[in-house]
Parts: sequence; structure tokens; C-alpha cells
Amino acid sequence: MSESLYPLTPSEIAHVYRQIPAWSMGELIDLSEEQLDRTGMEEWARWSPRRQLSHMAYITTRWFMVLYGATGLPWPVVDMSQFATFINTRDDDRRFSSKRYGDIEWLHLRFSEACEAAANQVEKLANEDSANKSLLFVFTDSSVVGVSEERSVDLWSRCMKCHPDGFTIDPEHGHGFRITPLATLRHVLWDDLIHLRSIRLHREALGLSPVYPDAPVGGYTTAYPIY
Repeated sequence: MSESLYPLTPSEIAHVYRQIPAWSMGELIDLSEEQLDRTGMEEWARWSPRRQLSHMAYITTRWFMVLYGATGLPWPVVDMSQFATFINTRDDDRRFSSKRYGDIEWLHLRFSEACEAAANQVEKLANEDSANKSLLFVFTDSSVVGVSEERSVDLWSRCMKCHPDGFTIDPEHGHGFRITPLATLRHVLWDDLIHLRSIRLHREALGLSPVYPDAPVGGYTTAYPIY
């Protein structure tokens, strides 16, 4: 692993994508239903361990679909009804519906499938010239993210500072950001690592040791300090 302690190179990113579903499930499998739904007053504890996994499965699947479409996912028949259960509102954002998909086994399977698809794509990008390709995101000054209501521009500016490349401001738009495909997949993985860190913090609060103490966690530690 790089000196940063979280994945930077394509080979590292692909490797961690393939490992993080098992790392996450390992930290959850021995928790009771009550413990899976634990929340707290700390910023990282606003979402329960179950919801952390749901968010990880959601964002990895959704970002992959933004880049490559639903048919790029490794499911023999893509059931679009499960994507209709994505929740993305200001008060309840970026997770699967708990009414239908609160089962951590189901969430783990979705997460694993999306991570494998992402790992395969990272390996392809390592052998392609994708530096001139990018996604463009443009926000208004009043755009906010989720229940925190942090300005989208401020959040993306913080995240951009953590990336060594592939994440830039677009000068033709007042609040525009460009991300290359490789940086996008790295961004998603780093976000997943933040939520793995939160799951481990829940375990610590419950008096439990981490199951995978050597797994990298907190890819955005400078942008998302622990409160």
C-alpha cells in the first residue's frame, strides 16, 4: 500500500475494491440486530452500522451506473426495480430502502458485485489513456448535500484537495468540477473507506475490537475528521 495508507495506484485501488466487502461484512457479522441499528450523537455515528453498509452498497452501485450504465453491472438480468429503491433526499440520503433491503446479507451481495465490477474497470483504465476523459458536475451556489446541508461546492472542494490528480475545477463553469474515470472510481472507494472507519468506530463504542485491524480506513481523513 502507498505511504498514504489508502489506495492510490490502479493496482492498489482494484485490490482494495475486491477486499472491502469482506472487511465490511467481517465487522458486521457478529453484531446483533440492535447493535446493527446503533446510532450516537457523534457525527460519524448518525448513521448506524447497517446504514453505513447500505450507503456503501448504494454509492458504489450508483456511481458505477453514472459511469457505465446499469448494464455494466455483473448481474445476468438487471432488475431495475431495485434501483427504484434508491433513497436520495435531503433528510434520508444515499442508501437502499430499509423497508425492502435492510438485510446485511443482501446489502453485502450488492456491494460485492458492484466492487468487483469497479475493480475490473480500474484494471482496464490502468492500460488506457483516460486522462482526457472526464465527468462534469456543475452545482449552484445554494446546492447542499444531505441532512448536513453543507454546500456541495464546499464538500467537493474539500474532497478535491485529497486527490493527487484527476479531480479539477472547470474554469468554464462557476461551480464546475471535472473528474476522470479513474479518479471517480478512486473517489468512490475512498468514500467507502470512510464508512468502514465509521463501522469500526461503532464497534469500538460497543467495546469490540476490529476484525480486520490492518485494513485501510478513512481515505478522506483530512476532509472528514472524526467528531
